[in-house]
Amino acid sequence: MNTAVKSSKLQLLILLVLNYFTFMLITNIIGVLFVNWEADFRLKPEVSKFLGAAFFIAYGLTSLPNGLLLERIGSKNTFLYAVALIFIGSLIFAMFPSFYTGLFSLFITGAGVTALQIVGNLLVKKVDDDPEKYSRNLTMAQVFCGLGGMSGGLLNSWMSSTFENYNWTIFYYIFAGLILALGILAFFTPMPDSEEKKESPGWGDYIKLLINPTMLMFALGIFIYVGIEVGIANWIVNYLKGNLAYNAGDAGIIFSFYWGAQAIGRFTSGFVLNYLDNSKALILYAISALTSLLVAVFTKSPAIAGMAFIAVGFFTSVMFPVIFSLAVNTFDDKKESVAGILCTAIIGGSVIQLLIGYFANIISLNMSLAIISTICFLYIAYIGFNTVKAKK
Repeated sequence: MNTAVKSSKLQLLILLVLNYFTFMLITNIIGVLFVNWEADFRLKPEVSKFLGAAFFIAYGLTSLPNGLLLERIGSKNTFLYAVALIFIGSLIFAMFPSFYTGLFSLFITGAGVTALQIVGNLLVKKVDDDPEKYSRNLTMAQVFCGLGGMSGGLLNSWMSSTFENYNWTIFYYIFAGLILALGILAFFTPMPDSEEKKESPGWGDYIKLLINPTMLMFALGIFIYVGIEVGIANWIVNYLKGNLAYNAGDAGIIFSFYWGAQAIGRFTSGFVLNYLDNSKALILYAISALTSLLVAVFTKSPAIAGMAFIAVGFFTSVMFPVIFSLAVNTFDDKKESVAGILCTAIIGGSVIQLLIGYFANIISLNMSLAIISTICFLYIAYIGFNTVKAKK
């Protein structure tokens, strides 16, 4: 590999690292701003959640169109289009803060984040010419998702305690500045696309791909993974406060460590995937996550429960990048369409958490978490078993 190629790949890697950090910071800050929105917009808690829903609904509604757009205009133009959406959405919310402008701006910001994730996940494949290293590289890149996810809460806590007249809208001015800088870097970064000229697929091609049993297995895997990851995270505080007498501050620390452990898990699993087949790693991590979750919800020890929830975060680390990369490598000639379908499945994050709450009212929160997590993690392990069998 000559020096120019190495330099362009290093520049692409830097862009991707900043991309993952930035879009996850923008995504996870929503969770800590609900209280501010409820106070400023005079909303009931259940109404304020529509602001977060607007962001995640964008995944379900815009992933396939963004996948089609990527195939038609290429990686760089799609990246810059995503930057423009996030920049506009952030400025609108910062300059005209209200419930209704929030619904609009968070939706278009979510659409931009969706496009960034689709482009980024596929560009990681271009960093290394060896397709077998895709899972490892995607896992390592997503370490910065965890770091970005943690940063929002820490930054909000620091700013609110440091500045007397702190206003949450400053975040959206910051996001506008960050995304603008990311766009400038992207403009000057070479982004390789497929050299093969092929006819862009239509909606019919997406449907044909989606009804393929193997593709459906992977899409359902992403739906279930994101759903159970977000579902567990969003119920940790409720469970620890209601069942094990944690105070809100200590339960919040466990919540933060859950995401921090996921970042650590992605960093270490990047090395693990150098030596362990990614399908087998998926089985191992899924069973370990389930075991940790069952310990967390059935132990009577607050300390053990807290550590077990943190362990769940660690073991969920490998699941998204492995399932995503297995799907892309299986349907390599249709990778843009595959990415669009898989990112659509991220809408599972808004479904399974509601199921956990629904069944918690019928049975109990610990039984609801145990039953739904068992179903989800066993299905993820099944994907690993299925792909091991297919390789043989």
